[in-house]
Amino acid sequence: MRIGNRNRRLAILRRVETGTDLLNSPVYEWQPWRNVWAEKIHKKEAEQFAPDLHQRYAMRLVIFRISYLAGISEVDRLECEGVTYDIKGLRELGFREGTEITAESQS
Repeated sequence: MRIGNRNRRLAILRRVETGTDLLNSPVYEWQPWRNVWAEKIHKKEAEQFAPDLHQRYAMRLVIFRISYLAGISEVDRLECEGVTYDIKGLRELGFREGTEITAESQS
């Protein structure tokens, strides 16, 4: 996979247990796991309506391409240029040449 198009810094966030609350329930936070260079491809932008909140919100579907990274999963999150994305899908490119991440942000 060529490095030339990877011009965005991407933080991969992982949910980590940081302690317990007063009722002894676990407390979780999103903490940086890895920082990688990525290629960003805009796939879809739309506006949707949340009936339970009675408001509209913007939805962006983006594809990030990075070097192959073992251990990343759909339960992780991404942060790029101040926007947080939920991972919707992962795909291996070639034979461990790269990873394609489909992610969605809602704001």
